[in-house]
Amino acid sequence: MESGDLWVALVLSREMTIFLSWDAEFYGVCSALPDEIRRLASAASARPPLADAVKSHLVGAEIVGCSAPGRDRVLRFETRRAVGAGFHQVRRLVIEASSRYSSILLLDEDERIVEAAKHIYPEDNRYRSSLPGGTYVPPPPVVGVSIDDWETPQSGVTETLERIVGLGKPLIAAIRRTCEESPGDMSDILSEIDFFKNRSGEAIYQSIGKYATLFPRLLSGAEVSAEDSALMSARRAVIIPLLNRHLDRFRKKISSRLDRLVSANEKKISEHEALLSDEDGAEKLKETGKLILANISAIPPRASKAELTEWTEAGEGRRVVELDPERDTTQNAERYFAKYRKRKAAETRAKRILPSLYSERDELSEQKTLLNCHDDTATLSMMLDELTPDRGTQRGAKKNSNPHPLPPHRRYEFTWADAVIFCGLSAKGNHYVTFRLAKSDDMWFHAQGVPGAHVILRFNSKLDDDALCKILETAAHCAAYHSGGRDNGRVRVDYTWRRHVRAIPGGGMAHVTYKEFSTITTDPTLWIKNSGL
Repeated sequence: MESGDLWVALVLSREMTIFLSWDAEFYGVCSALPDEIRRLASAASARPPLADAVKSHLVGAEIVGCSAPGRDRVLRFETRRAVGAGFHQVRRLVIEASSRYSSILLLDEDERIVEAAKHIYPEDNRYRSSLPGGTYVPPPPVVGVSIDDWETPQSGVTETLERIVGLGKPLIAAIRRTCEESPGDMSDILSEIDFFKNRSGEAIYQSIGKYATLFPRLLSGAEVSAEDSALMSARRAVIIPLLNRHLDRFRKKISSRLDRLVSANEKKISEHEALLSDEDGAEKLKETGKLILANISAIPPRASKAELTEWTEAGEGRRVVELDPERDTTQNAERYFAKYRKRKAAETRAKRILPSLYSERDELSEQKTLLNCHDDTATLSMMLDELTPDRGTQRGAKKNSNPHPLPPHRRYEFTWADAVIFCGLSAKGNHYVTFRLAKSDDMWFHAQGVPGAHVILRFNSKLDDDALCKILETAAHCAAYHSGGRDNGRVRVDYTWRRHVRAIPGGGMAHVTYKEFSTITTDPTLWIKNSGL
């Protein structure tokens, strides 16, 4: 059993995991893949009390029945677990799929609540409460005609659809739209509702927005599901949007952090450039100090300003000089000389720092591009940790035992080619895989003309021509997928030996130049389809 903020997953076997969600937006039941469970678990911020109850009462049990009483929005699993010779413990897991009121409850054999995902108190709901120790009361029944008793209207009118109990509202709305768009087929369309009475014939698994359903024909506004089972088809309405939402949240956090870093970087660049643009500023401070010393006798004691005579190329002139009345004339002159030295030191420092600030600006720009090239929470979490080194400490986690974690990158092993692919996940990650991790006889890949990941291909043994061609294409798929050209359909990827790649002096951390390269044109989506990951 696994769990997260608003979900639990029952692992029935290596091939089957049932995912149960009571999230207000993406609620329901579907199947899940192990990697998806790991990704959701890594993004979870809390473990619900229901999870411990399910683990204590259901792990090791056998599912002996499943039903949806009255074809309502409630699904009941009945389990049995041996607790001794001839004795069994019966437990029921009840899933209430009702939008923002969705919940999951664990019941004992007497229908008493062991634990609930949402605790509902009597003062909040007079109809029923959901508290441990209380007796379970189902949600209020839907008023209408059971689908088992509904008869197809002879006239073909669709008003009676609204009264059917056992069909979801989005499905009813889609059936009505389909009838309106094909009035001549209305009777046939309505008669196909009989499929739900006896399950005779075939139906198409389909999605209507966020809703997963099935019907004997493709309905208006629906998309055919690529899956051929209910649990697999329901993934598009439950676990996949949950994964996407977690990705969006990570991206927003990283994007917000990047925006703050970009703003701070631009402010520093602006300040240093303004300092260097005022070339006469420092000299003017120095000349003012000299002017004060040249006019010592003309400056009265404790004066806050003085109009002094100065000689320039244009001839004699007068200039008002600000003074500190608490200082004498010599001290006022020294104050201007001190400002001059400070200004010159700041200019020297600005000339030294600006190149690194420009490099940082380029790296942040590349980071923003790479952000949209990653679609798993583990990778995005690494990026966020890189941008926020004290993130773990802030959220109360144990401090990382490694004070210097490696820059974000991924390692992919391909046993069929006895090869390894390394992929940089950020500007620092690119620099690391190219200049720290790669060897001179490794292959280096990068999407042509767009920001993207540096990809390193390392051979552990000699390959025949077919295997070599295939692994080269796989590395190119990886570079194309993790690049700014990912959505373009076709991406040109350059590749060469690592020894032909050089860092650009004064450029960003991951800015390089390379020579003696070849080019592969590839489809970025092939990285997911053909990599076998």
